[in-house]
Amino acid sequence: MPALDSARATVPTFMLTQTRVIRAPRARVYEAWTDPEILKQWFGPTALRIPDVSLDVRVGGAYRIEFAPRAVADGDACGSQNTAAFGHYTKIVPNELLQFTWSSNWQPGEDSLVTVSLKDAADGTEITILHENFNTEASRDGHNQGWMGSLDKLASLLEG
Repeated sequence: MPALDSARATVPTFMLTQTRVIRAPRARVYEAWTDPEILKQWFGPTALRIPDVSLDVRVGGAYRIEFAPRAVADGDACGSQNTAAFGHYTKIVPNELLQFTWSSNWQPGEDSLVTVSLKDAADGTEITILHENFNTEASRDGHNQGWMGSLDKLASLLEG
C-alpha cells in the first residue's frame, strides 16, 4: 500500500492593498473609522448607503455595518435587499491601526481580515488598507471596487 502524502495542499488565498493620502489629520481619519455617525456618511461603494452601524471599538469588540441600495435618479435601486458586513476587532492602536475580521451575508463562509494603517504624510494622512484571505479572485476584485469607492467618499468628506 503506498504511503499517504502528509504534506498539506496549499490553498491559494487572495488579497488586496490600497494606499491613499487623505488631506486631513490622522486623528480625524481615525475618528471617521470609529464614530458610527461619521462612518455612515462615507463607508461602502457608491451604489450603497449605510442605514445602520454598530461599532464596539476595542479588541474583541464586535461591529456590524448594514448596506442598503441607494436610489438612483430614475427611481431604480442598485440591488434589491440590504446586506451586512460584520466581525470583531483583533488589534487597535488609536490613530495608527485598526484590524478586524470581515464576514458578510453576501459571501457566506468567507472570513477575511482587514488591516487599516494610518501614517502622517506631507499632505495629511496616508491610509493603507490590506484586505486578505479572500476565497476567490472575484471576491477580491469586488471588494477592491468597494474599497476604492469608500476611499473616494472618505476623501470627499474629510477634504471637502
